[in-house]
Amino acid sequence: MKDFYELAQRRQSCRNFKDKAVDGELLVRCVKAASLAPSACNSQPWKFVIVTNDEKRGALAKLVQEIGLNKWAEAAPAFIVVAEEAAPVLMPIVVEHYDSKRYSEGDVGMATAYLILEAAEQGLGCCIIGTFNDADVKALLGLPEGDTVRAVVALGYAADESVRQKKRKDVSEIAKIID
Repeated sequence: MKDFYELAQRRQSCRNFKDKAVDGELLVRCVKAASLAPSACNSQPWKFVIVTNDEKRGALAKLVQEIGLNKWAEAAPAFIVVAEEAAPVLMPIVVEHYDSKRYSEGDVGMATAYLILEAAEQGLGCCIIGTFNDADVKALLGLPEGDTVRAVVALGYAADESVRQKKRKDVSEIAKIID
Protein backbone atom coordinates (compact mmCIF):
# COMPACT_ATOMS: atom_id res chain seq x y z
CA MET A 1 0.00 0.00 0.00
CA LYS A 2 1.18 3.49 -0.81
CA ASP A 3 1.26 6.13 1.86
CA PHE A 4 -2.38 7.19 2.49
CA TYR A 5 -1.45 10.79 3.22
CA GLU A 6 0.32 10.98 -0.15
CA LEU A 7 -2.75 9.55 -1.89
CA ALA A 8 -5.01 12.08 -0.15
CA GLN A 9 -2.72 14.93 -1.24
CA ARG A 10 -2.61 13.66 -4.85
CA ARG A 11 -6.37 13.23 -5.24
CA GLN A 12 -7.98 16.31 -6.75
CA SER A 13 -11.04 17.30 -8.73
CA CYS A 14 -10.53 16.78 -12.45
CA ARG A 15 -12.58 18.72 -14.98
CA ASN A 16 -10.53 18.07 -18.12
CA PHE A 17 -10.42 14.50 -19.41
CA LYS A 18 -8.53 12.74 -22.18
CA ASP A 19 -10.61 11.22 -24.95
CA LYS A 20 -9.92 7.72 -23.66
CA ALA A 21 -12.38 5.12 -22.39
CA VAL A 22 -12.01 3.77 -18.87
CA ASP A 23 -11.82 -0.01 -18.49
CA GLY A 24 -15.01 -1.24 -16.82
CA GLU A 25 -12.98 -3.34 -14.39
CA LEU A 26 -11.40 -0.18 -12.97
CA LEU A 27 -14.83 1.34 -12.43
CA VAL A 28 -16.06 -1.84 -10.73
CA ARG A 29 -12.95 -1.75 -8.53
CA CYS A 30 -13.88 1.79 -7.45
CA VAL A 31 -17.35 0.56 -6.48
CA LYS A 32 -15.85 -2.42 -4.63
CA ALA A 33 -13.67 -0.02 -2.64
CA ALA A 34 -16.74 2.12 -1.89
CA SER A 35 -18.56 -0.96 -0.62
CA LEU A 36 -15.85 -1.40 2.03
CA ALA A 37 -16.68 1.92 3.70
CA PRO A 38 -18.07 1.81 7.23
CA SER A 39 -21.79 2.23 7.75
CA ALA A 40 -24.09 2.39 10.77
CA CYS A 41 -25.07 -1.12 11.88
CA ASN A 42 -23.45 -2.34 8.64
CA SER A 43 -26.56 -1.10 6.84
CA GLN A 44 -24.68 -0.25 3.61
CA PRO A 45 -27.36 2.23 2.47
CA TRP A 46 -25.78 2.86 -0.92
CA LYS A 47 -26.26 1.99 -4.55
CA PHE A 48 -23.91 2.76 -7.42
CA VAL A 49 -24.74 3.01 -11.11
CA ILE A 50 -21.80 2.88 -13.52
CA VAL A 51 -22.60 4.79 -16.71
CA THR A 52 -20.40 4.31 -19.79
CA ASN A 53 -23.06 3.91 -22.51
CA ASP A 54 -22.66 6.90 -24.84
CA GLU A 55 -26.37 7.77 -24.96
CA LYS A 56 -26.94 7.57 -21.17
CA ARG A 57 -23.60 9.24 -20.45
CA GLY A 58 -24.51 12.16 -22.73
CA ALA A 59 -27.94 12.50 -21.16
CA LEU A 60 -26.46 12.42 -17.66
CA ALA A 61 -23.85 15.03 -18.63
CA LYS A 62 -26.72 17.30 -19.72
CA LEU A 63 -28.55 16.77 -16.40
CA VAL A 64 -25.54 17.92 -14.34
CA GLN A 65 -25.40 21.12 -16.42
CA GLU A 66 -28.95 22.25 -15.72
CA ILE A 67 -27.94 25.54 -14.06
CA GLY A 68 -25.14 26.29 -16.51
CA LEU A 69 -22.32 24.67 -14.54
CA ASN A 70 -20.21 21.63 -15.46
CA LYS A 71 -19.99 22.09 -19.24
CA TRP A 72 -16.83 19.98 -19.03
CA ALA A 73 -18.91 16.93 -17.98
CA GLU A 74 -19.69 16.12 -21.61
CA ALA A 75 -16.07 15.00 -22.03
CA ALA A 76 -16.14 12.61 -19.05
CA PRO A 77 -15.80 9.03 -20.37
CA ALA A 78 -17.68 7.57 -17.39
CA PHE A 79 -19.89 8.43 -14.46
CA ILE A 80 -20.68 6.62 -11.25
CA VAL A 81 -23.94 7.74 -9.71
CA VAL A 82 -24.08 7.38 -5.93
CA ALA A 83 -27.52 6.90 -4.43
CA GLU A 84 -28.84 6.45 -0.91
CA GLU A 85 -31.41 3.72 -0.39
CA ALA A 86 -34.84 4.76 0.84
CA ALA A 87 -34.90 2.66 4.01
CA PRO A 88 -31.60 1.28 5.23
CA VAL A 89 -31.76 -1.57 7.72
CA LEU A 90 -30.56 -0.62 11.17
CA MET A 91 -30.90 -2.28 14.54
CA PRO A 92 -34.41 -1.51 15.88
CA ILE A 93 -33.10 0.06 19.09
CA VAL A 94 -30.99 2.52 17.05
CA VAL A 95 -33.97 3.49 14.88
CA GLU A 96 -36.19 3.83 17.95
CA HIS A 97 -33.83 6.28 19.63
CA TYR A 98 -32.04 8.06 16.80
CA ASP A 99 -33.90 7.61 13.46
CA SER A 100 -32.24 5.76 10.58
CA LYS A 101 -31.80 8.80 8.30
CA ARG A 102 -29.38 10.33 10.72
CA TYR A 103 -26.65 7.94 9.58
CA SER A 104 -27.28 7.25 5.91
CA GLU A 105 -26.01 10.52 4.50
CA GLY A 106 -22.70 10.20 6.33
CA ASP A 107 -22.40 6.55 5.33
CA VAL A 108 -22.93 7.41 1.66
CA GLY A 109 -20.43 10.25 1.98
CA MET A 110 -17.78 7.89 3.34
CA ALA A 111 -18.47 5.41 0.54
CA THR A 112 -18.07 8.22 -2.00
CA ALA A 113 -14.73 9.15 -0.42
CA TYR A 114 -13.54 5.54 -0.71
CA LEU A 115 -14.67 5.51 -4.35
CA ILE A 116 -12.74 8.64 -5.34
CA LEU A 117 -9.62 7.60 -3.43
CA GLU A 118 -9.61 4.27 -5.25
CA ALA A 119 -10.05 6.13 -8.53
CA ALA A 120 -6.97 8.21 -7.70
CA GLU A 121 -5.07 5.05 -6.75
CA GLN A 122 -5.94 3.60 -10.18
CA GLY A 123 -4.67 6.70 -11.99
CA LEU A 124 -8.12 8.08 -12.76
CA GLY A 125 -9.19 11.67 -12.43
CA CYS A 126 -12.61 12.36 -11.00
CA CYS A 127 -14.93 15.10 -9.85
CA ILE A 128 -17.90 14.83 -7.51
CA ILE A 129 -20.89 16.71 -8.91
CA GLY A 130 -23.82 17.75 -6.75
CA THR A 131 -25.78 19.96 -9.15
CA PHE A 132 -28.60 17.93 -10.70
CA ASN A 133 -32.29 17.24 -10.31
CA ASP A 134 -32.69 14.05 -8.28
CA ALA A 135 -35.92 12.96 -9.99
CA ASP A 136 -34.46 13.43 -13.48
CA VAL A 137 -31.35 11.35 -12.72
CA LYS A 138 -33.46 8.59 -11.13
CA ALA A 139 -35.77 8.53 -14.16
CA LEU A 140 -32.85 8.35 -16.60
CA LEU A 141 -31.22 5.45 -14.75
CA GLY A 142 -34.33 3.61 -13.54
CA LEU A 143 -33.62 4.09 -9.84
CA PRO A 144 -36.45 3.58 -7.33
CA GLU A 145 -38.56 6.63 -6.46
CA GLY A 146 -37.66 6.40 -2.76
CA ASP A 147 -33.89 6.47 -3.29
CA THR A 148 -31.98 9.76 -3.24
CA VAL A 149 -29.17 10.53 -5.66
CA ARG A 150 -26.41 12.05 -3.53
CA ALA A 151 -23.62 12.49 -6.09
CA VAL A 152 -22.65 12.02 -9.70
CA VAL A 153 -18.94 11.24 -9.99
CA ALA A 154 -17.31 11.99 -13.35
CA LEU A 155 -14.32 9.73 -14.06
CA GLY A 156 -11.65 9.43 -16.71
CA TYR A 157 -7.98 10.00 -17.40
CA ALA A 158 -6.89 13.55 -16.60
CA ALA A 159 -5.74 15.60 -19.58
CA ASP A 160 -3.34 17.38 -17.22
CA GLU A 161 -1.74 15.07 -14.68
CA SER A 162 0.03 17.77 -12.68
CA VAL A 163 -1.05 17.99 -9.05
CA ARG A 164 -2.29 21.38 -7.90
CA GLN A 165 -1.34 22.64 -4.46
CA LYS A 166 -4.28 22.28 -2.11
CA LYS A 167 -5.54 25.32 -0.24
CA ARG A 168 -6.77 24.11 3.12
CA LYS A 169 -7.33 25.60 6.53
CA ASP A 170 -4.49 25.05 8.96
CA VAL A 171 -5.02 22.12 11.31
CA SER A 172 -4.98 24.56 14.23
CA GLU A 173 -8.17 26.13 12.80
CA ILE A 174 -10.09 22.86 12.55
CA ALA A 175 -8.85 20.67 15.39
CA LYS A 176 -9.14 20.96 19.14
CA ILE A 177 -7.27 18.70 21.52
CA ILE A 178 -8.91 18.11 24.87
CA ASP A 179 -6.52 16.59 27.40
